[in-house]
Amino acid sequence: MHNFDPQQKFTVIGQTILPQWHFDKKNTLYAWLLYHANGKYENTLIATAKSPGTQPQTISFTNQSVMRLRQISFGFKRYIIGSYDNLENFNFYAAGGFGVMYGNASNTFSTNIDTALYNIQYNVSHGRGDFKRLTFDITGGFEFPVSYEMYIYSEVRMYIPTTDYPSKYLLNNSHAPLLGSINIGIRIIFDADP
Repeated sequence: MHNFDPQQKFTVIGQTILPQWHFDKKNTLYAWLLYHANGKYENTLIATAKSPGTQPQTISFTNQSVMRLRQISFGFKRYIIGSYDNLENFNFYAAGGFGVMYGNASNTFSTNIDTALYNIQYNVSHGRGDFKRLTFDITGGFEFPVSYEMYIYSEVRMYIPTTDYPSKYLLNNSHAPLLGSINIGIRIIFDADP
């Protein structure tokens, strides 16, 4: 997974658990739970004095940040080429859904800043806190059968935030985090029919 937000860029590995319900050959409902390793990024920030009499007027410091993300998403998947049980050739599909992303961000300043005397750039705070985002999730992928009822797949996903609920632990709250991922996995069909 990669965070494309220029102020909070990171790339991490993760895992997705993805149950799917095929209600015909081409159409599928899905639910996924995904979680990733902690994303780490670093920024140089500036604290500006609130009063002209405060010296120094500006302080430059480093902020080391860690972001942890979890997501639940529900959506619809459509096979454009092939079907969920096609064993002859590859399958190509597109999917879209809505999710809830649960995040935790922490910031560690290289210098103690007295917030009674200084305003910190982006109004970011030292410490840690939680945030949530509603997301619109889009996916495109393909899969190849490797044996009866087992497929290897690869897909590209984008997680587009639909809410900008503010968090004082994020440098950017507008359309952030803007995430994309490349996924590789195995899909196994479990038949519910006796």
